[in-house]
Amino acid sequence: MNAAQAAFHFWGVTEIYSSPDGSVQFVKLATSSTFQNATAGHVINCTGPQGTHSFTFPAGLSSSATAGKTFLIGTSNLVSVPGGVTPDYFFTNSTPFLFLNGSSAITVGIVGSFVAPASYTNLPTDGQSSLAGSGSSLVVVTNAPKNFNDQSNSIVPVKFSTAQKVNTNFVMTFRTATGVNASAGPTYTVEYKNLLTNSSWTPLTRVPGDGTTKSVSNAIASANQRFFRLNVP
Repeated sequence: MNAAQAAFHFWGVTEIYSSPDGSVQFVKLATSSTFQNATAGHVINCTGPQGTHSFTFPAGLSSSATAGKTFLIGTSNLVSVPGGVTPDYFFTNSTPFLFLNGSSAITVGIVGSFVAPASYTNLPTDGQSSLAGSGSSLVVVTNAPKNFNDQSNSIVPVKFSTAQKVNTNFVMTFRTATGVNASAGPTYTVEYKNLLTNSSWTPLTRVPGDGTTKSVSNAIASANQRFFRLNVP
């Protein structure tokens, strides 16, 4: 294989995601061409009115069979968040790579790529939505990271969706994540304490994550007041 074959010019950004605080982020790129594995030493930029954040690929991709493939650059915690996957490259930037919003267009793309960079002004802030598409034609979708090894998933924020009194019970609902490629997800624990000054939380129940919404109830008569939290180890 010669250098002209092992190129990188046809990778384009097709999805960008950030948690509301920027602590969890990923950029997904895709190509329809083969022999696009020579990414080592090349740079991807996120450029906006705030300036430019750059990331240099430390190595090439593991195979030249790149047609129809995607790869991920992500924060290190993308491995462990519910619904996450292992990125192919880890961001090493000291601040979040993606700007969350700007007063004008923000672009994300590999320097030297023939594919137009992705362009946006504001990233979704609900923790479950991303922007997907190409160029300036990005739309809000449910996030769907997928790495070069074809591992896919969808990040699910750890939070209660609803919490309300239903007859004599206090009922909480929350969405759960699966593992990669729809495998078993993490275990969710609903915990409580009767006083915020208590030093520890007590488990109420544990439920396995499987991609569905769960409902947990606690009898109102259990205590005069009670505080709850949702925890994933």
